[in-house]
Amino acid sequence: MTCRILSLALGAAFALPVAAANPDTPRLHPVDAVCIDYEHSGQMQSGTSTKCHREYGYEQYEISELTIGMAGFSQSQSTFTVIIGDTVYAIDTTANTATQTVNPMYQGIADAVDQAGSDSVSDAFLNAMGMTPTGQTQTVVGLTCNVYSSSMMGSACFTDDGLMLQQNVMGMQVTATAVAYDEGVSENYRRHETATITQGPDLSNGLGGLLDQLQ
Repeated sequence: MTCRILSLALGAAFALPVAAANPDTPRLHPVDAVCIDYEHSGQMQSGTSTKCHREYGYEQYEISELTIGMAGFSQSQSTFTVIIGDTVYAIDTTANTATQTVNPMYQGIADAVDQAGSDSVSDAFLNAMGMTPTGQTQTVVGLTCNVYSSSMMGSACFTDDGLMLQQNVMGMQVTATAVAYDEGVSENYRRHETATITQGPDLSNGLGGLLDQLQ
């Protein structure tokens, strides 16, 4: 769904992993650790999700429980995604398997930070996605965020430190219901280590146009 795709893409940009073991590696998110709970609602999806990261985005995970509906048909969908470094693990917790792919955003964002500094990466990504500031602000879960809009991507509201608190697109809405400046559940960052892993398709060229704009 478009709403979920934009949410994941923006999440990747603002919480992209870097090698924390190297003190010279740029921090690609200004927040050390954060966990955000979201409520999804609208014409085609409903449910909840949780996105967390730590080590300034070096490690992150997302868990969602959504009901996808269209033309009178609905289906429940559970996802568990872990990102470590430049690797994405899509985990099937029932089968205890995981599909491993390359994070398609990693190199482009890393290069942008190296050239422009971490403070401008969020603006560069939003511009590349066609998101422009509206000058409006909102308050969600007690936090103030700035509203951005796009003719194709709808609107999204971000705090000054890069947290997405609300998104509206194509009749679907994602709204933060809780924000905690901590890492969440430590074990979730290692969930893939107990799963049987298979290699997935290389998605590194799928966002080539976007990455070119970031460089």
